Amino acid sequence: MRKHQLTILHPAKETPAKNLPDGAITGNGDVTAVLAGTPDRVRIYIGKADFWKADGRVYTEHKGGIAPLGMAEILLPQLAYADYRAEQDLDEACIRLHLSSGKLTADLKITVCASENTVIFELDRTHPMVSASFSLIPLEGSEAVTCLGTDGDIAYSVRGFDTPECRFPTYGICAVKQISRTVTDGRERIVWAMCVCTNHDTAAYRRQAVERAQILDETACRHLLAAHAAWWKDFWSRSSVELPDERLELYWYAGLYSIACCARNKKFPPGLWGSYSTDDGMGWFGDYHLNYNFEAPFYVLTSSNHLELMECYASPLNDFLPIARKYAKDYLGIDGAYFPVGIGPLGLETDYRPDTKEHGHLFLGQKSNAAYGAVIPMMHWYGTRDTEFAKREYYDYLLSVAEFWENYLVFEDGNYQIYNDALNEVGWFSGPSYMPHGHDDKNPIVSCGLVRMLMKLMIDLSAELGMNTDKIPKWQHILDNIVSAQTFEMQGKTYLRGIEGHHDIRELALECMFPAGEIGKYTTPTLYEAAKNTHQHLSIWESHNRFCSYYPMAARLEYPAEEIIAHIHTNIEKYGLPNGMFRFGGGGLENSSVIPMTVNEMLLQSYEGILRLFPVWDRKQDARFRGLRAYGAFVIDAGLENGRIHAEILSEKGMRLTIESPGSGYILLTGDGTAVPLTEQFTTVNTVSGERLILTQNA
Repeated sequence: MRKHQLTILHPAKETPAKNLPDGAITGNGDVTAVLAGTPDRVRIYIGKADFWKADGRVYTEHKGGIAPLGMAEILLPQLAYADYRAEQDLDEACIRLHLSSGKLTADLKITVCASENTVIFELDRTHPMVSASFSLIPLEGSEAVTCLGTDGDIAYSVRGFDTPECRFPTYGICAVKQISRTVTDGRERIVWAMCVCTNHDTAAYRRQAVERAQILDETACRHLLAAHAAWWKDFWSRSSVELPDERLELYWYAGLYSIACCARNKKFPPGLWGSYSTDDGMGWFGDYHLNYNFEAPFYVLTSSNHLELMECYASPLNDFLPIARKYAKDYLGIDGAYFPVGIGPLGLETDYRPDTKEHGHLFLGQKSNAAYGAVIPMMHWYGTRDTEFAKREYYDYLLSVAEFWENYLVFEDGNYQIYNDALNEVGWFSGPSYMPHGHDDKNPIVSCGLVRMLMKLMIDLSAELGMNTDKIPKWQHILDNIVSAQTFEMQGKTYLRGIEGHHDIRELALECMFPAGEIGKYTTPTLYEAAKNTHQHLSIWESHNRFCSYYPMAARLEYPAEEIIAHIHTNIEKYGLPNGMFRFGGGGLENSSVIPMTVNEMLLQSYEGILRLFPVWDRKQDARFRGLRAYGAFVIDAGLENGRIHAEILSEKGMRLTIESPGSGYILLTGDGTAVPLTEQFTTVNTVSGERLILTQNA
């Protein structure tokens, strides 16, 4: 197996930043470390998923939102002009920094332990010619409360936000202990351990961090590092790809890595920048933008079989649900959930603006925000059929969103219509008397697609759970009668219509296809052709707002593999950061899902309920994948070698399997040894839970 590592040959140039940093990154899903500084003054920013300034004034100049918790600094004055080499090891989830100036060298390894919120720093340096000191630097400003102190052999730094305007207080501590210091053959090795904790972990966060640091020793650190290695080995065993294009493969791993490093705090999922915050006042507060940004990093997790990273997704939606129900009642006079664009954790609204016409909130004219939030539950449900998880995590949310649309839709002329729902964001923030263009859009294609997606999901999910089955006839009536995606003709070609009554091509029109999944090659061939024409006409391969969806769409539209891959490489060159993330004019962590999601769709598709192996891949290029997950709760290992496909399909839930024949001479061996020839374009077989089926080609 190849080693997956990003190498950075210069210190971070744009860190601290109010968006994604350019320094090497690592993390354990809650705590993150970002490498910055210079060779003689190495700085490590410590972030944490729950370290938020929950300021009710965040629409003003007061800098609310996600914020950095602390910063460590290692001084190496003799290495001011050293050569710099940072290695971001994706397989082992650590940062290695190599500094050399003639015979003087220093090597630093940073590991954010996977099993607990402890960061281990291991420094090896030339002794005694290279001196080294470790300190904690207080991050002041933004009305933060900061404190530096010691408790025996523990140094600590506290930072917090608790002004009267904060909706909830946040405090955190970094507590550091020197674990060991040994000299051997002109080298000195120093190990420090930093324990990180916040009041969202425990009210006794200070005592817990200090006491944990006090009992850490060399043996404990070895155990932590061993547990860390085991966790990441298991993580990468859940799915993998082997591609002939090594750079494409590397960025498949880099995308999943950057999400995994910040998506394991079950109450505080990653927002726009994850928890890679290196400055206060992060752009758009680092919040959960519900009109695609929040959802986008999660697009890839079901197909990549990383269900463990999805346990945090629904928390802010569920926490905000009582407020959203109140907004629907107060502002629209209906039952259901009406969400603004930007929310934060624990019921926080991040962009309250009392001077707007939308009751002081930024709905931006859109009624679709909550329905967009249903995209990830949809992917999860069809990919897992996990009734327990669905009932616990997202069913109540989905039910409230469905209730909203039951009441908001207008039934007239034999169809359900959507009025006053902006396709694109509109500028209500310009003042209470301002009426922006687009506020009165009718039947925006995104909302129509999302509502169709939601109704299908609720019918299936409620029937499976045996809950609210009395509502199924209403949902079915909406599904059967809501205005579907519309098209128009222009210069002899058919295109998707963004909103009723308009004949212009809108970027958002394609969201109906991905992520909503309401346009497909076999299920809606006419719309599929219109989507392909729309996609080609737009040609937005470098769009900062559509990067995360335009590429998976291209795979579903069956662009040639070489064309998609060439555009991916262009974006890596133009917008890729040295740490494997992307920085456009807008967008942040959302773009980490692009390459792995696109590759997954090129290797395996199932969104129409039809399993397709290597549907958008050059059959002359060998490739292999393990553990990719398909709709119907199927997990697949497959390889393409010398033009021949071989696959093993695990049926987790015993669902019916429909598979497209990949060519002539293929057979499907069922679990009982029956050979089913794939002579038709589509073949359907019944499966049982735990059954393994083999696809192979006769010699």
